[in-house]
Amino acid sequence: MSKTKAPDTLTIKPSELALALMHLSKVKNRKGGVGRAAFIWGPPGIGKSDIMAQVAADLGFQFVDIRLSQMEPTDVRGIPVPSKGQDGTPVVFWAPPSFLELDPSVPTMYFFDEMNSAPQSIQSAAYQFILDRRLGDHKFGPHDVVFAAGNRETDRGATFKMPTPLMNRFVHLELRVDFDDWQNWAIANSIHKTVVGYLTWQKHELFDFQPGSASRGFPTPRSWEFVSQLVNEDPNLPEMVILAMISGSVGEGAAIKFMEYRKLNEKLPNPSDILAGKITKLKDDQKETSIMYALTIGLCYELKEKYDAARALESQDGGKAYDAWVGLADNFFAFMMENFQPEMTILGARTILSNFRLRIAPTKMKSWKPFAQRHNSLILEN
Repeated sequence: MSKTKAPDTLTIKPSELALALMHLSKVKNRKGGVGRAAFIWGPPGIGKSDIMAQVAADLGFQFVDIRLSQMEPTDVRGIPVPSKGQDGTPVVFWAPPSFLELDPSVPTMYFFDEMNSAPQSIQSAAYQFILDRRLGDHKFGPHDVVFAAGNRETDRGATFKMPTPLMNRFVHLELRVDFDDWQNWAIANSIHKTVVGYLTWQKHELFDFQPGSASRGFPTPRSWEFVSQLVNEDPNLPEMVILAMISGSVGEGAAIKFMEYRKLNEKLPNPSDILAGKITKLKDDQKETSIMYALTIGLCYELKEKYDAARALESQDGGKAYDAWVGLADNFFAFMMENFQPEMTILGARTILSNFRLRIAPTKMKSWKPFAQRHNSLILEN
């Protein structure tokens, strides 16, 4: 008899979660509308909230972020207001909370973040919201959806057990960190090239959360975004100040290694000189693996920056700037083949072609044919 995986081992990566949420937003329900409630489990700092907001934007939904842990029961249901019925009899109706003041013609995604960080009394206040798709006199639109998220009990956060009836109304999904998904996101969101380069070299440093650790900072996708912001804001701060802030974000060990990697940039040849064809070979002291990762990502970012500038001028100069850029791309591939191992060459090609989606002109590039003959199968595999 074959064994099945235990439920807590079934995890999905961010891109898969986005697909699941898209599908759950369209599933028909017994209330005559669509949408199936889901609860997303996962450790802190891995992007649960950001994924929800992005899916809502992709669907064209209004997005309401509700933090139950910061609320009282009346904040969810509203407050009772005395009134009179049609026959003059005193009655009470519930004034709904302000977060329900939305455009009724546009579907809404209600997202209960950190839901299990709220005591059961507060969670119970959301029962009607989630189970019956209404809150007092307020009814959901037929396409409105409810999702929630929270940390796992093993994460040692401030969590409370979810009541079984409420738990049974959710589709439960557990999110895991995936480097390729993060890299795609990082590139699209202008994460600093030094952060991307370091984590491309040390993928395991993207997420290293140990619930029992005494460290206040630890590596997560969220804390590396903080590091990117710190490096971007003022790169000329004293090294010890930068180290202290980065250590406070990702922990001392990761911070020290990142700062050592950052110093490698001083050994790097100028990416612009490489793309211009002025530098065609690396020196012997520039062939360390860490330096090559830094240079590969630096070249990719430089090539993208020049590509964006050329495309912005295309309607004005008839494509002359783009033609000049093709020459830079030609030098890029030639340099990679001459100096890098296949793994690094594929990383560079994959970054500009798949991640950055730069449009090259193979027929105008001398290096493309030998590059494709040598590495095409590896590019397809990646």
